[in-house]
Amino acid sequence: MRRSEPPAARDHAVVLGAGIAGLCTAAVLTRHFARVTLVERDRVKGRRADGGARRGVPQSPHIHTVLAHAAQQMERLFPGLIEQCLAHGAVSAELGSQSRITYHGHTLPQTFAGIDAIMASRPFLEAELRERVLRLPSLSLRDGAEATGLVTDGAGGEAAVRGVGLHPGRGGAGGEVLEADLVVDAMGRGARSGAWLEEMGYRRAPEERTRINVTYASRHFALPPDALGADRALMIGATPSRPRGMVLAAQENGSWVVSLHGYGNVRPPEGDGEFLDFAAAIAPPDVMGELRRAEPLDPIAVYRFPCGVRRRYDRLKRFPDGLLAIGDALCSVNPVYGAGISLAAREAVLLGECLAEDGTRPLARRFFASVHDATRAAWWLSKIGDYSLMQDGFSARLLGSSFRRLMAAAAQDPDTASALLRSLAFVGSPLELARPRILRRMLHHPTPPRPEATAK
Repeated sequence: MRRSEPPAARDHAVVLGAGIAGLCTAAVLTRHFARVTLVERDRVKGRRADGGARRGVPQSPHIHTVLAHAAQQMERLFPGLIEQCLAHGAVSAELGSQSRITYHGHTLPQTFAGIDAIMASRPFLEAELRERVLRLPSLSLRDGAEATGLVTDGAGGEAAVRGVGLHPGRGGAGGEVLEADLVVDAMGRGARSGAWLEEMGYRRAPEERTRINVTYASRHFALPPDALGADRALMIGATPSRPRGMVLAAQENGSWVVSLHGYGNVRPPEGDGEFLDFAAAIAPPDVMGELRRAEPLDPIAVYRFPCGVRRRYDRLKRFPDGLLAIGDALCSVNPVYGAGISLAAREAVLLGECLAEDGTRPLARRFFASVHDATRAAWWLSKIGDYSLMQDGFSARLLGSSFRRLMAAAAQDPDTASALLRSLAFVGSPLELARPRILRRMLHHPTPPRPEATAK
């Protein structure tokens, strides 16, 4: 679709996708554009927090946590949001001292790490954010609508984006053109910006991928607040010889979520009895006693995650004016590391900072350069963790061995455990793990045994 004249600068922005990234992005854009339209294929207007998962967010039933870094970024976008979540039933916890964590067969000592977490389900978090966003006076929501393509002027790799075509979602008839100065693709891993770039004569962004092949199965249960004593979460990671893990975490209003995961051909079952049997193979007996007595609150939900993807828009020499991508459309890592919400909120804040600059370079170039720096640590930390479960390739064996050695050292030293957790939660820099005291502990620790076999 073509349009002859561009609309006035910073009059109207369109955000495609009303997930966490889309909601945070829409809030930022209302500070820089006269009007913002949030487009969502699902019907979300009036949707309550207890409405369960929606079709457009298949990962919604699984474990979600707002860690300290994400909470700080969200407070910048929505002042008072954390207090609001807690008042409505979310659970607060200090991750280092109120979690039982076992990585690679090594149980970390419980020690204060300064990592405050807000624990609640994804539908709860989305509902709280959506309530705030929909109160913004310059924002309008178009739910039940699907983007069909970009409106452009120019051609042959010189086109600029001037809007987006919409039609009623889920097979509806009719359509319209929504003109805009900026279109932001926040549609997650299934983002269409790559295909749209090719249609306009541009290159797709180069992709970095890490094969993961992990399957999640999750269910919510009604458990007492002291199901884990004073603790609020139990995390048991997979190992190469036992490629399965689980998380049990408190959620809003007395519910707890059990998220099981397995790699390769080791997949959590979908049957009621088999689900708890899978958990029993790795969970402590006292925890399984609580779970077998607990009342399930929803059906078992399954989600498969084949690979981590990082799209390197920062490497493109040419990119059209009027288009951006954000959230999982840019960088999506193994959900077991809980980085998605932190990255989405941080990227939205960076977009605001780029819009506030009077930069000489185009917005897209400045934004993608900033996002590259912001996603680099999360991408490499998750990649090293994933490599620790693999045997194929020299790099995987080397990085995996270092990661397992770090886990073994953390199990013996609270200071190392705290630095590890702070890095994984983006509270501290990964450079903390390179401090001489921590490196000495890693080097002096016996070499971890070589993995037996990883399921393919």
